[in-house]
Amino acid sequence: MAITGAALQTALGITPQDAKVTQEFGVVSTYQEWYVEGNLDAPGRAKLVRTTAADNAATQAASVLAQLRAN
Repeated sequence: MAITGAALQTALGITPQDAKVTQEFGVVSTYQEWYVEGNLDAPGRAKLVRTTAADNAATQAASVLAQLRAN
């Protein structure tokens, strides 16, 4: 089941220090793409990340943070 950008943002956190979903690209086949700014969760990072559409919001949020923090 695909999630919305709002659901992902809620899972990431809603304070100004939390990573911020700035753009969502919807579902393509079995994945979703998001452009996310790291803020204090991943300082100085902003990336286009891909998550598995079938995953729930918490799992996708964990994947987004891991991708933001990766080199």
